[in-house]
Amino acid sequence: MTVGCQYVNQIYTNMKKQYFITLLAAMLLAVTGAVAQKKTSFKPADLKGIWQLCHYVSEVPGVPGTLKPSNTFKVLSDDGRIVNFTLIPGKDAIITGYGTYMQLTDNSYKESIEKNIHLPMLDNKDNTLEFEMGEGELMHLKYFISKDLNGNELNCWYHETWKRVLMPSAFPEDIVR
Repeated sequence: MTVGCQYVNQIYTNMKKQYFITLLAAMLLAVTGAVAQKKTSFKPADLKGIWQLCHYVSEVPGVPGTLKPSNTFKVLSDDGRIVNFTLIPGKDAIITGYGTYMQLTDNSYKESIEKNIHLPMLDNKDNTLEFEMGEGELMHLKYFISKDLNGNELNCWYHETWKRVLMPSAFPEDIVR
């Protein structure tokens, strides 16, 4: 029984096609796997919760002083939404900004601001914030603002300290409601 050259060439060509398709599929899987690994290559931080803006207050110049809470809050929800609000003493609370957030790296996240009445130059913009989780449920934020609302160059880094709001084990007796 003899096999013709044309038949052998056809088998050889089909084998080359199958080899090429298999190699292409393997490369596609390898690239897809590498991209998927890059997306989760950071350690997720526990950002979600209610945070209260704090300020260092000192009577002595050059000394940071004591950390005091303010009346401004940031809510980072577990579904990626963000809401900033301020309590006006003796009056209503107001929402000062809202949008979404997403962690980017071990120590940064992006706020996609939909509306912000405190910093309107951030409306419909992404703002990347660097964060450091500190002791005592503190989160130190640093972010860059290039221009003010009128387009004037600021090129400044802003630093903020936020403290996570926790629920006490019992209702405090000294609260006036």
